[in-house]
Amino acid sequence: MSIELGTSRVASRSAASVETNTEVVHDTATSRLFNATAVAAIVGGCVASLRMEPTTIAARRTSYTTGIGLLLASGILSTKARRHLGRFHRDSLTVHADHEVVDTGPYGTIRHPLYTATIAVFVGLGAVLGNWLSVWVAALPTVALFWRIEIEERMLNEALGESYATYCTGTNRLLPSLAWGR
Repeated sequence: MSIELGTSRVASRSAASVETNTEVVHDTATSRLFNATAVAAIVGGCVASLRMEPTTIAARRTSYTTGIGLLLASGILSTKARRHLGRFHRDSLTVHADHEVVDTGPYGTIRHPLYTATIAVFVGLGAVLGNWLSVWVAALPTVALFWRIEIEERMLNEALGESYATYCTGTNRLLPSLAWGR
């Protein structure tokens, strides 16, 4: 299942299945957890939309428009982030022998724009479905992503050292002004 827009899951998974002298896979468990929570969020959001009338969003047109806007914005952010991340993008948490900090494009202001885009997809989907419970179900994959971010940042700190630590001091994790960020 591919939640993130425009990714090459086949290339990412085939690269992650083989450890070579140029790539070392550090984690695949967070990908599996995210996929499971994503399915639960999508199914739960759809069920809530169809069955939970008391939690229906009253301003349907606004909810729908906001949701579509979030989905479009997340697609744009995801595409730009992948272009700047280039060959370093993998489904699993992987370090390349020649890995370097990517600090261009969206990575110039936030460290994890692909995760930001993914969270926006779930919130946008909940808004399009027009149910507050559908929006809140987006917390399932978001919690999985927070755990993944912690593991990924430890991995990058270990692999890239001072260059990643310096990068972290000038960027936030998910949003430019999010307090949890640094």
